[in-house]
Amino acid sequence: MADVKLFLWSLLVPAACAGLLAGLVAKVVIPRFLLQANQEMVADLRGGLSECHAETGSWPDLSDARQFGLLMYNVIGADGRRIPGGYMNGRSGEFSGGMLPDVYGQPLKFSVVGDQVLVASSGPNRIWGDADDVSSDQVQERWQPATLAQARAEAEQRAAKKKS
Repeated sequence: MADVKLFLWSLLVPAACAGLLAGLVAKVVIPRFLLQANQEMVADLRGGLSECHAETGSWPDLSDARQFGLLMYNVIGADGRRIPGGYMNGRSGEFSGGMLPDVYGQPLKFSVVGDQVLVASSGPNRIWGDADDVSSDQVQERWQPATLAQARAEAEQRAAKKKS
């Protein structure tokens, strides 16, 4: 009988530990990861928009999400070829179904005031106007090693190598 109790305890303790660990991951680790990813995406979109503005001298039309997404992710180079990733090259963010969603699948909001753009997400609870909202004026700009200018230069180098 003692062997059975010892055997049951040897099963119960690891199972309880695994359950606690799974709960910790689901309640703490994943929400923190998603929040960080959402903040980075908002900062990256602001960076891509700022690069577009610096290059073209104007902001893209933010009222049409489909056209806006196509412009941001599909830029045509001087030689007529598409630059993969467009202004979002090397940055996070996803354009799908005619919209730019945050990491929680909700549409982002964009607004322009003068030469500044604001990108906003409703945050984890998906409700606008409360404390968990994330906006690009609250997040730190991320340094991007791969910008559109760099992508264009690389594409032109590849094209030049193919010609020679």
